[in-house]
Amino acid sequence: MIMSDLITFLPEKPWLLAIICSATGYLIGSVSFARIVYFVVTKNKKIGSFSEAVPHSDETFESDLVSATLVTKKIGAKYGCMTSVSDMLKVALPTLLAKLLFPSQPYYLLTALFGVIGHNLPLYYRFKGGRGESPILGILLVINWFGLLLVNLAATILGFITGSVLVVRWGGYVLMILWLWYYFNDWRYALFMILINFFFWFSMRKDLSRFIELKRKKGMEFTEEDVSQFILMGKSLGRALDKYSLFAFYKKLKNKSRK
Repeated sequence: MIMSDLITFLPEKPWLLAIICSATGYLIGSVSFARIVYFVVTKNKKIGSFSEAVPHSDETFESDLVSATLVTKKIGAKYGCMTSVSDMLKVALPTLLAKLLFPSQPYYLLTALFGVIGHNLPLYYRFKGGRGESPILGILLVINWFGLLLVNLAATILGFITGSVLVVRWGGYVLMILWLWYYFNDWRYALFMILINFFFWFSMRKDLSRFIELKRKKGMEFTEEDVSQFILMGKSLGRALDKYSLFAFYKKLKNKSRK
């Protein structure tokens, strides 16, 4: 009875409901399953950054993001997958609950947004977290699973046009801004996805800066196979892009014309 009264009362207090949805999302999102899984397996409370050799060079690439990717690189793919699923669910389930309990307005977008912020900037760990990829996938499955499939298909096509595995991997997040705006015909969904993109790319700034430095300042050339393997998408996708993308065909024609 108390719960039903509360569900009826809260929509009449939109600011209070907004605060509750935001705080709930942030506090639950701040739970670091990467640290939990790593501790359960290794009994070590501290999970350090990883450092890997850059292909075809003496350089190293370091990252301090605490994520499923880090768990995979530290203790294996099985535990990385376990971490990723847990990170998806920790934000997706509260988002789904808010969506079902308060359907009149999209308060669940606040739960989703602050869940991702909590994952990236966790309160319990001095704001040192991940990049939010797993939680983003989880909340998009709740918000619009069909759109998630559609934009990823579009990103794959764009990736084979541009010859970039990074476009395949992350292009869908940018395209989702346009899709949500079109599908819901509501600016709040577009703003939500813009903010999701902001916090995602903000969390990646150090890694992207290092990648750009290696490519431009140090003049290194990476194949898409190298990049694909490094970001744990396997060699096959990158190899296919190197051979069959539109950009790869363009480079072959350009090289032939020079000869």
